[in-house]
Amino acid sequence: MKNINRNQRATFFFAVAAVGLVTAWYFNSVAILKAQDYFGSWFGTEVDLVLSFDLLVTAFAAVPFMFIESKRIGMKHIIWYALSGFVTAIAFVFPFWLAMRELHLSRLEAGASVPRRSSNRLHSVPVGSGSPKGIIETFIFEGRRIDVWVPEFHDELTPLVVAHDGGNFLMDVSETWNGQNWGIPEAISTGRIVAGDKVGGRLPIFVGVHRVDDSQRMSELIPEDFLKSHPHLLNSVDPIHRPAEIVYRGNEYQDLLALRLVPEIANRYSLQLDPSRTAQLGASLGGLATIYGIMKHPEVFGTALGLSTSWPLGGQELIDIIVQGLGEPGAVRIYSDCGTTELDASYFHWHFKFVEAMDKAGWVRDVIYKAELWPGTGHKESWWAQRVEHPINWWLNS
Repeated sequence: MKNINRNQRATFFFAVAAVGLVTAWYFNSVAILKAQDYFGSWFGTEVDLVLSFDLLVTAFAAVPFMFIESKRIGMKHIIWYALSGFVTAIAFVFPFWLAMRELHLSRLEAGASVPRRSSNRLHSVPVGSGSPKGIIETFIFEGRRIDVWVPEFHDELTPLVVAHDGGNFLMDVSETWNGQNWGIPEAISTGRIVAGDKVGGRLPIFVGVHRVDDSQRMSELIPEDFLKSHPHLLNSVDPIHRPAEIVYRGNEYQDLLALRLVPEIANRYSLQLDPSRTAQLGASLGGLATIYGIMKHPEVFGTALGLSTSWPLGGQELIDIIVQGLGEPGAVRIYSDCGTTELDASYFHWHFKFVEAMDKAGWVRDVIYKAELWPGTGHKESWWAQRVEHPINWWLNS
């Protein structure tokens, strides 16, 4: 039904584009033949100004939206749409792009039920003789792109890692917005990620969860229950990065992961789920979301793996709330780390406060929780890629 609806929408937008193209070319031709004054006609009277600025402002909004939305959903050749506006009209280009967008989304949704392998070009990783191998598959789940690294050998006892911020997780650096990723396939192929006897030598399945709308990152990743009851904690967020109004979606997002996505992954790859073999992984605000996730759904996720965890979001008060909310030590396992440069230079003070609170609450460090400081490293994917094996290996082998 989705494909039919999108095809109908595409047909409508194609019709609008055709009207925009025909009318623009016809009246432009007439105006040129009559040598009419474009500048004077556009800005001659107040009525002309209303119509002219109405068109210009609409165009200035539509063109950036085309670029942003095309990048989000993976539409190619957007620059040609924009350039064609100079020889046709925005009245043609924008509805034509909307029609092509509907067809592109229709193709994505049509492939949602069948995983597809990535192209060799995009996820090519040098693999040495005897190195573990795997493939990256992609599908759409509830409107989200889901990337999955699947080891060549897996069975019902294969561990599962669900990671936030999928846009920079398993995607090749040629596709990410900042030219960086977590380097998971690279870490596996070079033997940095090790699956020992505890998991029977089974490498995990890694899942990267994309967002439907990148502007909703904070809404989805913040610990909703704690922020709702303590809204003043958001005052610690830099006003530049703090939304004017938070629409809390943290619980909805965590329910999506635990109650619908993880069962879907288990069904696709014939996994026998167990919290001890299921972890969340994330960095920065995503690191905080991993801990919140295992608190909301300990029956699904038994381990939180957080890099550069965003403790400054609520400082000591949030740390105390979370540590107290974790309950009895050992019910879940937690890894949290921090660097010392870039944004992490303002994080590691709170990292130590988290360690103090955990120790005081009776959590046994290096056994049921682990905290690491990585001097000289910072707050971006290229740094996390250099140490991503450490939390994963601790989870798999200790």
